[in-house]
Amino acid sequence: MDHKSLASVPLFAGLTAGSLTQLAAICQEQTAAPHKQIITQNTTGEEVFIIFNGSVEVFIEGLEQERVLVVLGKGQVFGEMALIDQGYRSASVRAGKQGCALYLIHSQAFNALCQSNSHIGYIVMRNLARDLAFKLRHQNLAQM
Repeated sequence: MDHKSLASVPLFAGLTAGSLTQLAAICQEQTAAPHKQIITQNTTGEEVFIIFNGSVEVFIEGLEQERVLVVLGKGQVFGEMALIDQGYRSASVRAGKQGCALYLIHSQAFNALCQSNSHIGYIVMRNLARDLAFKLRHQNLAQM
């Protein structure tokens, strides 16, 4: 994988080409067949996923039925909370109708990279904080 694929991902906005190259080196490619479950709600997570082809459905499983929250596509990220902690996944994710191709980054590899280049960690965590703040504000406004 080359750094150009990561340059358009908002989570990595502001990283230099050199930093993106370092990040690309720890990415692993993974594919998922149509409708294959990738993440299961209420299980612990240790990786973040970047969609580079296809789409995924993020959904929650209720007592009687599931509800699709959002469909994500190329360049979007899911499972990013695993970079902060290895807590429980708040939703399930499955590949879309055409399947998908993903890059995944294990939190352990990301943390090791940040130990050697703290600027990468700072930029990614700042972008993650901005995204979470946006989502929290949006959710609060939607409830008014």
